[in-house]
Amino acid sequence: MDYVWIIEIDTFCCFILGIILYSLFKNYDRQTKQRYYIKALIMGVVSFLSEINWALLEGNIIREPRIINFFTNAVYYISSILMGYFWLNYVETALESKALKKSGYRIAANLPVLIVILGVIASYFNGFFFYIDENNVYHRGKFVIVHTVLCHSFTLVTSLHALKRSLETKVYLKQLEYKILSMFLLFPLTIGIIQIIFPEIPTVSIGISLAFLFVYIDLQNLLISVDTLTGLNNRNQLMKYLGNKIRNENENENLYVFMLDVNKFKKINDTYGHVEGDAALVRCAKALKTFKKDGQNFIGRYGGDEFIVIAEIKDKNSLESYCQKMKNELAYICKKEKVAYDLSFSIGYALYNKNMKSIQDFIAEADKKLYEAKKQRVVS
Repeated sequence: MDYVWIIEIDTFCCFILGIILYSLFKNYDRQTKQRYYIKALIMGVVSFLSEINWALLEGNIIREPRIINFFTNAVYYISSILMGYFWLNYVETALESKALKKSGYRIAANLPVLIVILGVIASYFNGFFFYIDENNVYHRGKFVIVHTVLCHSFTLVTSLHALKRSLETKVYLKQLEYKILSMFLLFPLTIGIIQIIFPEIPTVSIGISLAFLFVYIDLQNLLISVDTLTGLNNRNQLMKYLGNKIRNENENENLYVFMLDVNKFKKINDTYGHVEGDAALVRCAKALKTFKKDGQNFIGRYGGDEFIVIAEIKDKNSLESYCQKMKNELAYICKKEKVAYDLSFSIGYALYNKNMKSIQDFIAEADKKLYEAKKQRVVS
């Protein structure tokens, strides 16, 4: 086996995870799920460094006492399972899983870690996972497969759970986030198959590093599609989503765009200042997030004081009721927070038809109806 190759690959993988860690610490927001992600990355780096040390010893590049050799391999086995454990907690936190609050979940999540720690201790006496012979050479034990299965069980469970949640949620950004998380397993699994076929090629560490990198890049790209003030989708994400919906139009559903505008927003800004104006927009976003309706797929900030809701609605007679419920939700929040001024929506909506030549035509039709609604409000 070419141990130099292993050293080079694991060093490169440490470099990749190190760059991600640097970026995360530079923009660290101290969310619970972010801390779990960082801990998983750190455990990944520790496991790679342990493997580098193993390769240096096995390749006779350095010499270490037998006890240090055992300790280094013990660190590898424990850090590997902890990487999976922290990844599990990161994903479950991102999924806002109710299981996190259940004692049964905590026991089930901690059990594989406990088994591995006990297995490592047992390895010192009977070579359960591995043993170091009298010549200071590492050997796999009879039950090393237990460690492999337990490590992969974490990523398997989280990937399946994330995929399930992505199919259940109707919040577009959540769908994308959960799909990204569900794909983590694909990299170590597919690339790991190469190592099964060609054992001399250490590809598992590459798969793990690529999985972390893929998730990090895609989630960062997802953040770019979010309006920083309100936390809603921005216009860029709107165009992507609406384009996808039109291309995959469901003939059994009616696709609507609802354009919402904050009434007298300029007056709110001029009277109470821009800080309160921003607070007003946040309240509007909160109302739209809270508002729940079957078929509601997308909520976004179009720009300024304009918001967009995209929905597939079967019953055309429920459209006015749909709009009124959005207005009522905002009115309820304003009453609850004792807002001193009138904060309300005007709403216009349009039904998509194939005669519309572009997404902008679709949105323009809703905007036209919004203008009519605002005009009627001024007249009344």
